[in-house]
Amino acid sequence: MTLVMLPDDVPGLGVFRGVAAERFRAGFSPLSDEGLEFTARIGSTLAERPAVLALYPSWRPDAAGRLLRFARASLGTRRLAIVPLDLPPLALSLVADQLAFLAPYVAPGTLATVAPRLAGLLVAGARVNSVTRLEHVPTGFGDHLASYLPGSEFLVTAAPYPSVLRAGPDTAPVTGDAPRPPVVVLAAEHGGSAAWVRDRLGRALGAVSVSMVADQPLGAEYWRAKRYVEFVAFSGDSGVLQAMLRDAVCEPCPWCGAAVGSPVCPFCAMVQPVRTPPPAAAPPQAGHAAAPGPSPAWPLPAEQPQPPPARLVSAPP
Repeated sequence: MTLVMLPDDVPGLGVFRGVAAERFRAGFSPLSDEGLEFTARIGSTLAERPAVLALYPSWRPDAAGRLLRFARASLGTRRLAIVPLDLPPLALSLVADQLAFLAPYVAPGTLATVAPRLAGLLVAGARVNSVTRLEHVPTGFGDHLASYLPGSEFLVTAAPYPSVLRAGPDTAPVTGDAPRPPVVVLAAEHGGSAAWVRDRLGRALGAVSVSMVADQPLGAEYWRAKRYVEFVAFSGDSGVLQAMLRDAVCEPCPWCGAAVGSPVCPFCAMVQPVRTPPPAAAPPQAGHAAAPGPSPAWPLPAEQPQPPPARLVSAPP
C-alpha cells in the first residue's frame, strides 16, 4: 500500500477514523541531521511499501520541495511521487487524508494522478478582513483599496476556482459550487466569525454537518490577514471518489514506466507526451455491405457482467 505523507506543518483533521496521512515537520536543510534522518525514513519505507506519495503546498516550495527532491536523488528511486498542490492549509490537510483513505484501493500512479483533481471537488476559502497582503489568490486593485475601509470583509475562495468577493453579513458561495450532497463543512476560526460559518455558509451549501477544527499553523501565512475564518466543504458521498477514480486514465511514463495521467510524471518529473486517441473507424457507406471477415476458430465467449466497484465507506467527521 502506498504511504501518503505531508512533510510540512499541516496537522490532520480526523475526518476518517483510523486513517490519516503521515505528517512530518519540514523547513530544515537536506544535509542537516534532520534532513538525513528524513531521507533514511523514506528509504526504509520504500523497502516495505511499493511507493511513497508526498504532498506539499506549492506556495511554500522551499520548505518541503527541496527536501523531497534531495531524498529522491539520494536514494536513486523512482518510487517517490512528489505532488505540489495549490491549496490553502485546511483543504490541503483534507486532501492528504482523502488520499490516505484511497491508498489501499488504487495503484500508486493513479493515486498521484487524482491528487490535484481532488481540489475540483472541494469548496475551500476563507472570510477575511483584508486582502491587501493576499498573494496566493488573484485580487483586484479595487479590493485592495476597499480593504482600508473600516469594517470591510471579503469572501475569498481558492477552490474549485479562485475568486474574491466583498462580503456582507449574508454573503456565501453560490449554491452551484456546492459539492454533491451530503455536504460536510470544516472551519477553523482565527478571529473570524464562527457564527457566519454555522448560520450562513453551512446553510447556503446545504451542509448536513458543520464542525469547527483547530486553527492551521500555516493559515496566517496563506491568508495574510489579522482576522479570518478558514473553511473547506466536501461531499460525504463515497461515490464521488469512485467516479473520479473511474475517470482517471493512466498510461506508462516513457521514462520511468509508472502508469500516470498527469502532464508531468510525479515519479521522475518528466513531461509526458501529448497522446491523441486513435481515429474512430468510419461507418460503412449505405448500399455497400462490409466484407465478411474470417470466422474465428473458437467460439466467442459470452459477455460477462462486470463486478460492481468496491464501495468505499468514509466515517462521519
